[in-house]
Amino acid sequence: MTIDLSTLTATELDELIARAAAQRASLEPAQPAQPPEKTEAIVNPAWHTAPMPNGVLLILRHPGLGWLAFVLPHEHRVHLTSLWLHQSLLHKPVEAVVTPVPALPPPSSFGSGGSGTVH
Repeated sequence: MTIDLSTLTATELDELIARAAAQRASLEPAQPAQPPEKTEAIVNPAWHTAPMPNGVLLILRHPGLGWLAFVLPHEHRVHLTSLWLHQSLLHKPVEAVVTPVPALPPPSSFGSGGSGTVH
């Protein structure tokens, strides 16, 4: 089967992707329950979260698939919070490891050519 995607508008392509995803969800074999060992990842995607009566809404923006919404139960939110805190304490960003912090200028040069405010 060949579909000429170049003739579709963004709206038509969004509809095709949504219908294809719904169809795929109904087929066997189902998507694997475990994540793949290797995958492509979106770096720093836009995201939104909001509390819900049955958990928390987490929406991530994929540049090709759009906004993907998930509702996580409360206990998963708690687990992710503790997991991300643990990972944050164990793994420092590369910039924090390799980028030295510049020294502050001597006090006598404050106010010369700038606002004089240290931020």
